[in-house]
Amino acid sequence: MENPLVNQIKQYISPDFISSLAVSTNETEASINNAFDVAIPALLLKMHHKGDAYLRPMFSEIQNVFANSVNEFEFKLEKTASYLDDFLGADKQEFVERISSFSNISQTSAHTVLKTAFLGIIDYFKGLDANFDLSTINGVLTNNLTSLKSMIPVGFGSLGAVDSTINQPAAVHMEEREHADAVINNVVNNNEKDQFKTNESPYTDPRNDKSGNMLKYILIPLLLGIVLIFFLYRGCKREVTIEESVVTDTIQNDTSTTVTTTRITKEIVVNDQLKLNAYSEGIEDQMVAFLNKGEYKTMTEDQLKKVWFNFDDLNFEHNTANVLPESQKQLENIAQILMAYPEVKVKIGGYTDKTGDEAVNKKVSTDRAMAVKKFLDGKGLSKQVIGAEGYGSEFAVHPADASEELRLTDRKVALSIRN
Repeated sequence: MENPLVNQIKQYISPDFISSLAVSTNETEASINNAFDVAIPALLLKMHHKGDAYLRPMFSEIQNVFANSVNEFEFKLEKTASYLDDFLGADKQEFVERISSFSNISQTSAHTVLKTAFLGIIDYFKGLDANFDLSTINGVLTNNLTSLKSMIPVGFGSLGAVDSTINQPAAVHMEEREHADAVINNVVNNNEKDQFKTNESPYTDPRNDKSGNMLKYILIPLLLGIVLIFFLYRGCKREVTIEESVVTDTIQNDTSTTVTTTRITKEIVVNDQLKLNAYSEGIEDQMVAFLNKGEYKTMTEDQLKKVWFNFDDLNFEHNTANVLPESQKQLENIAQILMAYPEVKVKIGGYTDKTGDEAVNKKVSTDRAMAVKKFLDGKGLSKQVIGAEGYGSEFAVHPADASEELRLTDRKVALSIRN
């Protein structure tokens, strides 16, 4: 059974790498591909099992280590091996042995597949959110959980197992929840004690209560509700300390969906003559960092095709390619960056989620990609913008019945550097 999430992650693994691995290890490419087909879902299930308490510090460290190594594959693969050892712990050998047995490849090859699959997962989640937002990651894992489990072959034991704690609240909220439980239990216990003191049955029907005690049947549930709401609010509240300027931004893919979030803005130095004010880790920030490294000049076309930068402040009217006025600033920024790098060429891609008619999705995504190209062409950059293509829902990760917040990540326009 195929899974779109697994297929998306496999796109981060170069076909050239699979071919060279097959040659160097005397394995078949089909066997290597089969190994990835089981390694990726097994690692995703393990990640879901680990929970926030483990994933938060792991992704934080990975974000720092990989910050300046967007395309240094060998460097990232080497670093990934150490994270993988800690991530799998005592289960690592079982993973290697079972993948080796299932795919009919050596354990050495299985280990290479495993760490490459882990790197592919990391790159995929970084592509979804540069800061590795756990709510986004958990949403992706939860929505694909059943499908991922079905991809684990029968007899793989713990590779396909999902611990019963997987659906429990994150560890960071447990102390507050336990405190809430203690308060609630105390209220209930005190109520029961009062009932025993007055020789009243704890199961007195309030409709037959003539003593005026009916009030407690109203107050007790009300009190419990207030306590629950208070602690649930505390459990969901997050505090963010920001050293740079902060703006409250309304991110929307079209006028029917609006998500308000707080983002950091910064001054982005393109060159000595050009500085832009844009979002930290936004498309301008990522694109300038990539171009300033200069590695794109020696990358192959196949390598460049795997590097896409998502517009993060480009909004359209619902089901149209009409760019909203507030999105002009990001388009202007991209135009200025391209002018600062006249040798750089780009391709524009448009994407939709899986809802609706695919023919409509294809048209809308194409029109939106073309709208960006038309804007850049109007700035005299037609020779640098070599193409625009709409992919509809072809690369959408989330199912049509996923939450609106998750499907929003599938509706986007992106830009890829080309030679």
